Amino acid sequence: MPILKPISGHGSTVGIRRYLEKKNRALARDFFNLSWDERKDIDTPEDKKEFVLWDVEMDATRAEFGHDEPWHGMRARTFKHFVLSPDPDDAIGLAELRELSGAWALRFFPDNQIAIVYHDDNARGIPHAHIVVNSTNLLTGNRMHTEHPEDLNRALQDMARERGLSGLSNQRKPSEGKADAAEKNKVNAPRTRRNVYLGRQEREIAKAGGYTWVGDIRARVALAKTMATSEAEFFAILDALDVHVADNSSKARRDDWIFSLADWPSKKVSGERLGYTYGKQMLQRRFDRSGAYRPTEKSVDEIRKRAENAIELNDLEDLSKLSAALETCAKFDVESLEEFDARLATLSRRGQIGSEGAQRLMQAKEYMTEHRLMPQQVRYEQRQQELVDRRRSRASQNEQRSLAARQREQQRRRNER
Repeated sequence: MPILKPISGHGSTVGIRRYLEKKNRALARDFFNLSWDERKDIDTPEDKKEFVLWDVEMDATRAEFGHDEPWHGMRARTFKHFVLSPDPDDAIGLAELRELSGAWALRFFPDNQIAIVYHDDNARGIPHAHIVVNSTNLLTGNRMHTEHPEDLNRALQDMARERGLSGLSNQRKPSEGKADAAEKNKVNAPRTRRNVYLGRQEREIAKAGGYTWVGDIRARVALAKTMATSEAEFFAILDALDVHVADNSSKARRDDWIFSLADWPSKKVSGERLGYTYGKQMLQRRFDRSGAYRPTEKSVDEIRKRAENAIELNDLEDLSKLSAALETCAKFDVESLEEFDARLATLSRRGQIGSEGAQRLMQAKEYMTEHRLMPQQVRYEQRQQELVDRRRSRASQNEQRSLAARQREQQRRRNER
């Protein structure tokens, strides 16, 4: 079945265009309701599309209608970015993908400016579509609003099956009944003790270079838990990374949090399904420890900016690299580039320079250095002051927990709307 991943865009479309078309990796482009329109410019050579400044046109349209301004106190959603990934087993060609993508986009956004860019930059070279839809409806002058977001994916499955491709049936199967809740509650042991748990399907998709929403959520939660010093801060960072958090059912066999993508609320997973250290119990223990690892304040700001940018551009590869690098820093308690060298020197003296840990350190150092996410060194006085400030913040832990509970309730209400 094809997978549809929606991502909310904020601000200019210049960044998303730069990302989608960098290094000449665009296989093709399709445009609707722009200076070029596939329905009108049939006889115009394809190579002329390179000169279409679709990002400039979209930004100008929103500015004209005032749709860059906040809406009811909330940051304006300026565009939607949909990633349409066909089923690898369908072996779909570029021409078929272009027809399906265009038909789907026009079905739901016939009066919005649309730019579709096609890539095949995955391990198996499977073409997929990046569909960017500007928020302004040219006919009504209103901002984009989807009454029933779940219909977007349902329609895609139907359209795929109509074209002879695999598609998920939208007919709900009869329930087979629930297991006895009382019996399930007797089992209190965690599902796994692995720090990171990958199910069979996730491993297979990741091995093929495909997108997994579970891996996407795990990468975002990993960043949040490493940067946060309290439960409230953890939820605030997750909110900035477009992840919603809710308590699981009181009937569940273990008390845990449920994480879901803000733009894809049907995709949700419990913390312990991501790995033992992602469960509610382990996370709360982490926040209660005064000595838990956290980068310097400046590093946190830079890391958070990079993570938010990767999410907006749907650059899951960079998000995963950032998450892995930060996890390595936490494991080896690295707060500066200088400390990378110290940890590697220690491993070298032990004869472990060829170990997996050393390889992870070298990869993390390369990533952090390339993107300037860590200082060369951390002054002792500066770090001591940060630790003092952190201890003071922990004095208000009860207040923070209360705030966290309110944030979860707000997220729950947003999900219900």
